[in-house]
Amino acid sequence: MRVLFLQRQPCIRALKYAAAMRGARGALTLGFAYQGRTLSGWYGSGDEHFDRWFPLGADPASGLRHAVAEFRPDLIHSHNLPDALTVLALGLPGGPPVVHDAHDLQSLRRTPYEDGFDDPEDPLELERRAVEGCAALVVVSAEMLEAIEARHRPSARVLAFPNLALTGDLPEPAPVERPLEGPPRLVYQGSLSANGSHYDLRDGFRAAAEEGLPVDIYPNRDAPAYRELADRLTGITLHERLPPARLMAALPAYDLGWAIFNPSLNGPHLDTALPNKAYEYLGAGLPIVSGPHRALAGLVEDRGLGVVVPEARGLRARLEALDLQAARRRVAAARPTITVESAIGDLLALYEKVVAEAPAAGRAA
Repeated sequence: MRVLFLQRQPCIRALKYAAAMRGARGALTLGFAYQGRTLSGWYGSGDEHFDRWFPLGADPASGLRHAVAEFRPDLIHSHNLPDALTVLALGLPGGPPVVHDAHDLQSLRRTPYEDGFDDPEDPLELERRAVEGCAALVVVSAEMLEAIEARHRPSARVLAFPNLALTGDLPEPAPVERPLEGPPRLVYQGSLSANGSHYDLRDGFRAAAEEGLPVDIYPNRDAPAYRELADRLTGITLHERLPPARLMAALPAYDLGWAIFNPSLNGPHLDTALPNKAYEYLGAGLPIVSGPHRALAGLVEDRGLGVVVPEARGLRARLEALDLQAARRRVAAARPTITVESAIGDLLALYEKVVAEAPAAGRAA
């Protein structure tokens, strides 16, 4: 089977899929069509998981037609946001079936998707055409599927696939029974913003620091506003950006992973999200401290994998009441079940069903 991944800026989810599929490389040939940078250009590695790369250039419609004609995929696996490339793929005459992977829904956001591209069409109309026109829909959570079904009529074939961790990325966790010396040490890794979006975490970090909780921050890009915050407040440490392997190796030194986001603008989006960082914290052996974000809070509460708090204020008292040793034991037991490799067979089975059901004109010659 020949699968063409399609995305503006390659995300870590695409890298994880491809890495987990390596065991099936005898049956799969993977290509990646992109408009921004390759995986290695964005993360420092990952290109090796794909057989072919196709830059779409300034005219993505023409670039995609070229990629499909040359690569001859049996299906296209298109990632959002935004949804424009999925809609382009759906418009290819006689093109292969399209699996639309919804990481995010524009209709749940009040802030734009920050990828540096402008689309002339209404993003909500693009969202509708993508989820209703695709041959199959992959979503990150059951909560996201509920949100989609409340707004659109999605494809009959749907797969929920959370942002799981790669087994090969998991570090050796610190001992479960290690003593706690001083207040719990918190770590946050990933996106940051200073525009009021869900990644604008300055107020939360400030509240934790004022309560004497140390917070270490590993940003995925330069974050001047947070450097200023760290310079002013004792307890906040902003690290340099680390490549994925070094970042994962750093996480077990902490006690809890921070997943309290800012709900002021994009609260409905946060209720559907199961972010990569949550599974990476668990993979590193860290319980999660989550905000009241519906999907993530459900993961944490249902399995006892940390603590859910209404906000960052008053966090220290809640963390000191947590049985951290018991939470670590539950996280250790859960680690084998939170990997991409444990679930990749479900995605491959979806591919097989989609290709088997596709009209002959939409299959590779």
